Amino acid sequence: MVIEPVTALERPLAASESAFALFGTPIHFGQRLHGRLDFDALTAAVEDQLVLHPVLSARIVAVAQGHVLRLDPSVPGPRLGAGDDIHHVGAPFALETPLLRVAVAEEGEEHHRLALSVHHAVSDGVSALTLLHTLWRSYTARVTGRPLLLPPPTTGLPGSVEDQFRARFSTEELDAFLADRAAGMRGLAPACIPALAVPDSAGPGAGVHQRRVRLSAEGFARLTGLAKAARISLHALACGIALRAVHSQTPHPDETAAMTCLSSLDLRRRLRPPMPPHEMALAATASHAVVEVGPGCHPVDIARKVLAQLREAVLNNTVQKAIAATAELMDDVAHAPISVLVSNLMTKTPPLCLPPGLTSDPIQGFALPPGPLPSVFLSGSQDGTAGLDITLVMASDWFTTGQTDELADAIERELHRALPE
Repeated sequence: MVIEPVTALERPLAASESAFALFGTPIHFGQRLHGRLDFDALTAAVEDQLVLHPVLSARIVAVAQGHVLRLDPSVPGPRLGAGDDIHHVGAPFALETPLLRVAVAEEGEEHHRLALSVHHAVSDGVSALTLLHTLWRSYTARVTGRPLLLPPPTTGLPGSVEDQFRARFSTEELDAFLADRAAGMRGLAPACIPALAVPDSAGPGAGVHQRRVRLSAEGFARLTGLAKAARISLHALACGIALRAVHSQTPHPDETAAMTCLSSLDLRRRLRPPMPPHEMALAATASHAVVEVGPGCHPVDIARKVLAQLREAVLNNTVQKAIAATAELMDDVAHAPISVLVSNLMTKTPPLCLPPGLTSDPIQGFALPPGPLPSVFLSGSQDGTAGLDITLVMASDWFTTGQTDELADAIERELHRALPE
């Protein structure tokens, strides 16, 4: 089954997309640039992306039945912004505003910071990061005079990935899945970091605390070596490290307790036909694992349990059924306590195509958490030469600055504790 593009200029959002529309959730990337930056070429490169992806010029509009995605050619599309303060780029998206923000700030002579955000309702980590890479391919071609080699442009508005997965299962299959899931979640009270902050009067998602833990290229090689020796994935190992760190910050760090870990999973390869990474769509979901974690648990042992549950979820179609039944799961997911979320963008970040004389620090990426769950994002270059960046994000509506600092310190401790000598 092929996801046919909707030729009309408006379509209703699917339940999975509407969940992000309610919070205005952005997927955000930031990077520091060193060297001469051609603002006109970068402006043109942003416009190239709007030609490739008309959906980025669309708006999300509230209607009586929920939300619709509306593309009106008469309304101006997003444009490159500039100024000293670009923190607004990572803020939640308001309704009826463009679904893309790009801005650049000068931090000194030939030193700039670029920020890019895409609305999560129409993108995922793969497509948003590919967009950033395509932006730089376009920029480099323009400043060097080389041929502009970009993916084929899309037309109209993309269809919903959720609809394709829902068509794969019968009502009876989804009802059985929902019943099994409810039974498995019944009575579960995972250990979590307590929410101590007073919600901001500006509303949910008004701000986040962000911390970064860096691992050198040499340290990253040791970490991947540990994962390989243990026959686990880097993502699963990161889950084990994050769960141990969160456990140390719970009210009872000396006790063994059940914990839940959400893992972001890319669904593009499971579509028919597979969806290429450049297509703007929400083609990802989150799968949860429940594991027992205690003060003496090693991250590798925790990782094995997480990986086993993730593999089972893929093999028995739990992942696909979860996104197909998003509408029925909305209330359940919104009120289910989660210990931590982990998203791995390492395999999605090949080296940037930059022109001679322009270099970039490692890309930082994250999505705003929709509730009281610490979120951990991994990024770095595909060849490992830049090491590993671990970005911790905690919503200021729920957690304090001190809690964020303490969890970042705990992640760093558990990371180095797990590394072999």
